[in-house]
Amino acid sequence: RFWSMKVLSMGYMLVLPCYFHGVLGGMALFCLGHFTCGEVLATMFIVNHVIEGVSFGKKGESLGSKNNLEFRPTTVSGSTPMEQTRSDAKKAAAGGKLKDVPYNDWAAVQCQTSVNWSPGSYFWNHFSGGLSHQIEHHLFPSICHTNYVYIQDIVEKTCLEYGVPYQSEPSLFVAYKKMLSHLKFLGNEKKVA
Repeated sequence: RFWSMKVLSMGYMLVLPCYFHGVLGGMALFCLGHFTCGEVLATMFIVNHVIEGVSFGKKGESLGSKNNLEFRPTTVSGSTPMEQTRSDAKKAAAGGKLKDVPYNDWAAVQCQTSVNWSPGSYFWNHFSGGLSHQIEHHLFPSICHTNYVYIQDIVEKTCLEYGVPYQSEPSLFVAYKKMLSHLKFLGNEKKVA
């Protein structure tokens, strides 16, 4: 089955265009199609993890490192967004009590290091194969992406309740603009020797 699908794919992607448009035209269409699809896919992936406000783990940091501090994902500016969201959640909680979620909790790290865009949009969820709901994808990788739009509100409310950051951008275009701004910032950052 594997090889038959390879032959079938090459037939409709390369042989048919070459037959109808000549070898040069067919090869050009093949390359253009793959370049376009690759760029669209890369765009949808990069805005989920390389964007203003998203946290990153640092190489070599782990539980039990210097002074026995727990690992805390931080932004490139050194802030820990979960500190602010925890503070906000404590203020909103009844009696100021909040269940303590460690900074290095697996689910909390997934939320701190991912960003959604166009949340709740059936179109973008389908078009991106679920990449527009990256947080839900990281938390629930085994469920079908068509369900992400249904669980997105629940995940967001749960993050708010427990003081875990939930970053979401209104559209792909806003996320892309913030990603470009973030890349520019990273490119201009002074290098420490």
